[in-house]
Amino acid sequence: MEQKILNEFRQDLVSGDWVLFATGRAKRPSEVSPNLESTAAKFRDCPFDDPVASGQEIIKIYPSEKDWQIAVIKNKYPALVYGICVPPKQNGPFKVAEASGFHEVIITRDHNKNLQDFDEKETLEILKIFKNRYREIASEFCGQYILIFHNFGLQAGGSVQHPHSQIMATPVLPPDVTNSVLGAEKFYLKNNRKVHEVMVEWELEKKERIITENDSFVALCPFVSKKPYEIRIFPKNMSPQFEATGDGELEKFAVVFSSVLKKLKKVLNNPSYNFFIHSAPIKVLGAPSVDVAQYYAWHMEIFPHTSVIGGFELGTGMDINIVDPDQAASELRNADL
Repeated sequence: MEQKILNEFRQDLVSGDWVLFATGRAKRPSEVSPNLESTAAKFRDCPFDDPVASGQEIIKIYPSEKDWQIAVIKNKYPALVYGICVPPKQNGPFKVAEASGFHEVIITRDHNKNLQDFDEKETLEILKIFKNRYREIASEFCGQYILIFHNFGLQAGGSVQHPHSQIMATPVLPPDVTNSVLGAEKFYLKNNRKVHEVMVEWELEKKERIITENDSFVALCPFVSKKPYEIRIFPKNMSPQFEATGDGELEKFAVVFSSVLKKLKKVLNNPSYNFFIHSAPIKVLGAPSVDVAQYYAWHMEIFPHTSVIGGFELGTGMDINIVDPDQAASELRNADL
């Protein structure tokens, strides 16, 4: 009997966290294979090398189909199904919501050139696409959150070798985002200050965990780093929305971002990593009298993979970090590029 495809958000009764079920994702192709000849053949037939010829559903292609460098396509094996947002409903004691939204892939042309190998100009171009597509989705989306993310390497969940990033837009607020937004709001209501501003001011004063900075952005290993060599990049002039970043500021962001990826490659020997951009939700929870601009700041988080999580982490939700963030920042800061 053919197994049905499940695309649905389900909310945990105890924690209130939403979990996305997307069983169709199990059918997506993977280039991970114990057979090296088979793996090499898949690389030669990569569907992202020529997305038009391979029948990908193109959303945008830059600068042109003939001489493309960046393409935005629909994910063939989406975790979210394109459609109109439907309010959550009850299924017994549980709340469920249809997994409607956007799930897109942003491809760069060179099969063997990853983001950590891009120069500042190339990095800026991909950031422009991130920003523009974010704004386009936000203008027509009925849901709550849009996430831009990138998986590089097997340990980070990169099942396809060809460099690509992804954008997902969800009808519900993910648990980590909910905690981050409500935590930032709670801090503001108590202290009348933006929590990210307080953290960054302190880090800039201490100078112990700063990796690199310019007059607009700072990259650092957080004092409370969850993972070894965790990096966050913050704008110094803090605003809640990445998509509202001006062209001049985006150029300065590209300089810091590009430098950080190159330093990671140098220090950790080209590790698997994830990065994601946290921007304010399209619809914000919490006290309606408080403008999100008063308490939230967009930022990028980068997590290289240097260890495997174990039972304690899974059983408690508490991370164990075996590397002092001061030491991690020092190694990255002093990396000779």
